[in-house]
Amino acid sequence: MTKLVAVALFTVALCSVAVADFNSGVAAYMRGDYSTAAQQLIPLAETADDGLAQYFLGNMYAKGQGVDQSAEQAAKWYRSAAEKGIAPAQYRLGVAYRDGQGVPQDLENAYAWLKVADKLGSKLAPTALTSLDGKLSPEELAEAEKLAAEYTTKYGTPKKDADGKTDPIKADEAALQQP
Repeated sequence: MTKLVAVALFTVALCSVAVADFNSGVAAYMRGDYSTAAQQLIPLAETADDGLAQYFLGNMYAKGQGVDQSAEQAAKWYRSAAEKGIAPAQYRLGVAYRDGQGVPQDLENAYAWLKVADKLGSKLAPTALTSLDGKLSPEELAEAEKLAAEYTTKYGTPKKDADGKTDPIKADEAALQQP
């Protein structure tokens, strides 16, 4: 029993450290200290499989903030976060597929990811979806709708934070679209 208590306490301590590291990483990101943000967020994105850390890391790779700029790495991290129900990552992944940034251009995948982001309340997804109007044939649109339904089933449930709230990003989505 003592061993079980020790394991439980160790797990709680690790979770507390991870939350502190995430908060420190995001605070560093918001104040423009990208080197510190990368130091805090990379381990969380890689080993803790933290979707929000992955989203912020995707932003950093997209803009070359604290890491070498890489559209491929940005898309990789956006995908990881998108698969965890992070709507801004779903939006950014959809745009990456639409524009061929870091992934091959694929309008069906773009449409599907943007539909999921829209379902989760992304304020930017409707405009991005409109940008695809007329670019998909009726057959492609039918396939994109099927893919969107599949992605919505798999990835269209917002993740709850520790307080049980479904809004995983505390800041306004538009503020995260900073240049």
